[in-house]
Amino acid sequence: MLPGKRAGVFGKTFNPDGVAALRFGHADFAGAAAPKVEVYPEKIEAGEAVVLGSERFLKSLHGVMANGATDTLIFIHGFNVSFMGALAAGADLARQVTVEGRPLNVVVFSWPSDGSVVPLMAYYSDREDARATGPAVARAFLKLRDFVKDQLKPEEYCQRRLHLLAHSMGCYTLRQGLQAILAKEPRSLTRMFDQILLAAPDEDDDAFEREDKLKALPSLGRQVTVYHNPFDRALLVSDTTKTNPDRLGSDGPRLIDVLPKKVVVVDCRSIAAGADDLSRHSYYINSRAVSVDIARVMAGQEPEGFPNREYLTTRRAWRLVGELAGEVV
Repeated sequence: MLPGKRAGVFGKTFNPDGVAALRFGHADFAGAAAPKVEVYPEKIEAGEAVVLGSERFLKSLHGVMANGATDTLIFIHGFNVSFMGALAAGADLARQVTVEGRPLNVVVFSWPSDGSVVPLMAYYSDREDARATGPAVARAFLKLRDFVKDQLKPEEYCQRRLHLLAHSMGCYTLRQGLQAILAKEPRSLTRMFDQILLAAPDEDDDAFEREDKLKALPSLGRQVTVYHNPFDRALLVSDTTKTNPDRLGSDGPRLIDVLPKKVVVVDCRSIAAGADDLSRHSYYINSRAVSVDIARVMAGQEPEGFPNREYLTTRRAWRLVGELAGEVV
């Protein structure tokens, strides 16, 4: 740790204690030129009791959800995102998405992405780091499960929902976490999330077909929504120059007919360029159409009732009709 627990301690390398080591904290973006970041101590001894940083974090999160009656979104960022960039993206999600008129809590799971673009080299480095992050994702999931299962009494349940959003290579990180859970505790794959959202996933298009990829993911949530864009320039580069198979975030799943019924596919080609003209890859933020769509998904609305979607019968998928009027916060 650097003096004062500065955010700069989180960079391009893993914790020296190992790839599964986790640190917890809080970032406040309200009313300040720079966010206030607090990193919780790994443990605090209070008399005979020892309070872990993870316990402090989960109790604080539960209190916010219970007292504010708000949902929480866990966000896993993608390739080429620094620690502070990941926090800023999480803050954007919190500002732009409200669920049933309530503000959204956002928990950022940050992994050591390079945070800079060096052709090929940085991509491969991030992909290896994403692969190595799997045990940390699994450990975080198991800590969350154990807190809900073992530390909360039924009368303490806050009756709010947990959601999960992974963007770009964060979906590959999620895959590695899922596989680590299956390897460590296969029976622990309980449904912890209401909605799981994959935005521009830098994942293989056969991911839902294979046991070693994301086939088991739907068991973690009530519904999985895949947002994709056939004209995603970042994934085009991933596909053609990095020897990856066809990408899930480009044309969606390879075999739509074998998808579980709880997987919903949404084509975002009509809005992607307006939200991110350069790469057409980061449309999960800065698009009012996507923000509203995500909010409707997290509110549990049926897809048939989304006014800005049209159903493509031959593709068994939805398409966003167009951008919505109004400013993105």
